[in-house]
Amino acid sequence: MNFIVSIAEGFTGFFSAAGESFVGTMSGIVPLVLVALTVLNTAVALIGEDRFDSAARRLTKNFFARYTLLPYLANFMVGSPTSFTFGKYLHEKYKAGYYEVCNRTNMAPMMCLFPHVNPGELFVWLGVYNGVVQVAGERVGATLAVATFVLAFCTSSFIGLIVEKMSMFLAKRQGVDFDEIEKNKGEAAYADVM
Repeated sequence: MNFIVSIAEGFTGFFSAAGESFVGTMSGIVPLVLVALTVLNTAVALIGEDRFDSAARRLTKNFFARYTLLPYLANFMVGSPTSFTFGKYLHEKYKAGYYEVCNRTNMAPMMCLFPHVNPGELFVWLGVYNGVVQVAGERVGATLAVATFVLAFCTSSFIGLIVEKMSMFLAKRQGVDFDEIEKNKGEAAYADVM
């Protein structure tokens, strides 16, 4: 009988810990995300959706803006995986580089400073951080977080540009015409409206 009671207490402890974690998330990360979304929606409403889209498309012709500013802004404002929706502002030939930077190059480094970006993977960073703090102290752990973020910020444009050139090379080899895809995408969107 004691065995069954200990199993029941274990289940209860598990659900109690999960509930505490949920309440911590609801009081910490969720308000941050809601405020970020409110700011983004307010900016779009004040500027106007058409003008905002047009400005974003013009801005993303620059590779630094395309592979650094846009993915970082997207991940900060809406987090993973919604940040991929910001790819709508890009020409088809740039999307592979954007998705690479958005998902791999800046997701974990941003999570070091902004846990709302991808809370599902936060345990990885916290494991590394706690190990560093135990060995070297709190100051070194904070320095590691900032250094990781800065390094990723500095290299993301370079990585995005490499992925962009690789995807263009492979597309050309396979006979894929990005301009034709872009043209058809616009026509399909117009047909959906009509």
